[in-house]
Amino acid sequence: MQIQSLERLEWVYPEFFVHYQRDFARVQSFFNYDPSDETAFARRAEALARSPHQPPREVVAQALVAYNASLDADEPALEAARRLADPRALVVVGGQQPGLATGPLYTVYKAVGILRWARQIEAALGRPVIPVFWLATEDHDLAECNQLHVLDERGRLHRLALPLPAAVAGGQPPVGTLPLPPAARALVAEVARLAGVPADHPALEVLEDARQRAATLGQWVGRLMARLFGRDGLVLLDPMDPTLRRLSRPLLQRAVVRREAIHRELAAAAARLRRRGYPPALDVDPAHANLFYFDGRRRAALLWQGGRFRDRQGRVAFSPAELARELESRPEAFSPNVVLRPLVQDWLLPVVGFVVGPGEAQYLAQMRDVYPLFGLEMPVLLPRPGFTLVEPAAVDRLQRYRATVGEVLQDPEGLRRRVLEGLDPLGIDARFAELRQRIKALYADLLDDLERVRPELRALGQENLGRILMQVDYLHRKTWQHHRRRHREVMRDLDWLEGSLRPLGQPQERVHNVFPYLLRFGERWLRTLLRAASPGGHQLVFLDPPAPSLAAESRGPEAHRAPVDAGRPAVG
Repeated sequence: MQIQSLERLEWVYPEFFVHYQRDFARVQSFFNYDPSDETAFARRAEALARSPHQPPREVVAQALVAYNASLDADEPALEAARRLADPRALVVVGGQQPGLATGPLYTVYKAVGILRWARQIEAALGRPVIPVFWLATEDHDLAECNQLHVLDERGRLHRLALPLPAAVAGGQPPVGTLPLPPAARALVAEVARLAGVPADHPALEVLEDARQRAATLGQWVGRLMARLFGRDGLVLLDPMDPTLRRLSRPLLQRAVVRREAIHRELAAAAARLRRRGYPPALDVDPAHANLFYFDGRRRAALLWQGGRFRDRQGRVAFSPAELARELESRPEAFSPNVVLRPLVQDWLLPVVGFVVGPGEAQYLAQMRDVYPLFGLEMPVLLPRPGFTLVEPAAVDRLQRYRATVGEVLQDPEGLRRRVLEGLDPLGIDARFAELRQRIKALYADLLDDLERVRPELRALGQENLGRILMQVDYLHRKTWQHHRRRHREVMRDLDWLEGSLRPLGQPQERVHNVFPYLLRFGERWLRTLLRAASPGGHQLVFLDPPAPSLAAESRGPEAHRAPVDAGRPAVG
C-alpha cells in the first residue's frame, strides 16, 4: 500500500479549512492556538492546570468505563478510560453523529486522527493523553444519518436507508435512540451483495454481530467503532449518558442566564469573518436558548418568546424559574445545540486538543470568545486527517486513460472531454466550427444582396441563419452523443472513476462508507493508516489487492510514503 500527500487541498476542502492547515496566519485571530506550534500543547496543558474549573475526572472515568464495557470494548479502551482519573491525564477528543454502519468515511478518519494526535501529544508532553470519540447520539438530523452509499462493480452508486421512524409532530427523536429495525439485517446483506463478497465474509460478520447485539442505531454504531478501534485504546463517549448529563447541568444552567451574551459574541465573530471574506458557518436564531428539550418522544429547540422559553409548536413553555427547576431536577431531558456542545465537552473533559473537520473548524471560528463566558478556553483545534482511497481497479483505469487522481478530483467532466477528444477520428469540434464559419461567410454575402432587393430581407435572412446554426448545433450535439455511445465502455470507466473517487461531486470521504472497503480489501489498510498517516492534511491511499480476511490479518509493514505530483499519473 502506498500513501501520497495531496498538495492541492482545495480540491477536497473549503478555503477556510485549507487556510487553517496551510496558512494559519490568515485565520489565527479566530483561535487561541496554532496546531503547528510545537509549544501549543504544553501551553494548553498549563492553562488547564490554572483553570478555576476542573473536570470531574473520576466520575467521568467511571461512566466511560461502564459505557465502553457495555459495548464489549477491548481492554485497551477500558484501560484508557480508567486512566482518565489520573490527575495528569489529558484528552484528545473528536466526534460524529451515528450513521448507518458508522456513516461516511470521515467518521472513521476522525477516529484515526484522534488516536494519532493523542499518541503524538502524549510523546511530546510525557504524560497520559486519552483518545475520546464523542458519539453524538443526541443529534436529530435523520436525513444525514440514515444513508449508506455503496458503489457496485459497474460504477453505479446505490443509496441504502432504513425505515426509521419519521419525525413526530414538533421534532425528531435523537437519532442515537432510534430503534434498529429488523430491516437492518437486509441492509447488511445488500451491502455484501453490492460489494460482491460472500455472506460469510468476516467483515460482514462484524456488521451483523453488532447489529444483533444492538437495540438502537447509537448502540450499533458504538459497537462497530469499539470493534474497529477498541484495541487501539479509543474511548467512546455517549453524551446522553445520565451521569454525564447531570455533570453538565451547571454549564447548561449558566448558558440560559448568558444567552444574550453568547449570541452577541457569535454575531461579532460572524461580522469579523465576513470582513475577512469567509462565510460564517453559524447562523443561530438570537432567540434560541441553545438548548433542546426532550419529552420522551421528540427533541425540540427552546426559544425565548414573550417572557418564556417555548418550543416552536407551543407544546412546552417554561418561565426562567421553571426552566431552572427543570434543569435542576431533570438534566437528562436537556441537550446542547451546536454552540454548547463543544463547551460541554470541555466542561467534562481535560481537553488538550479537539480533532475537527472542515465544517467544525469554520463554526468554531465564531466560538473563541464564547468559551470565557463559562470560565473556559478554546483548546487546540486539530485538523482531522483526510484520505481518498484509490482501488487497484481505479489505478488500472487511470493508467489506461493516462489520467491522474487530481484530474478526477478537480475536473471529472474535463477528463471526459479530454479522453473522448483523443478517441475522436473526425475532429468533431473542429469540423463543426469550420462548418459554422463557412455558413456564416456564405450568408454574409447573401444578406448584402438581399438587402438590395428589399431592406427588411436582411433581418429575415439573419433569422434564417440563426435557425440553420441551431440545427448545426443540434447535429453537433448528436454527433458527440453517438461518439459517446460508440465508446460506452470508456464512459463507464470514467463514470466508475468519478463514482469511486468523487461520488456525487463530493469528496469520497463524505459519501462512501468504510465497510465496503473492509469487505473488498480487508482491514490491513485501516491498521496501516493508524500508524503511517500524518494527523492532518489529505492523502491518497493506493490500496493493495484484496486481503483474505478482516479477522485474521496481522499488522502489516509501515506504508511507503512519497509526495504526489498531481500533474502526472498518481499511481501506486
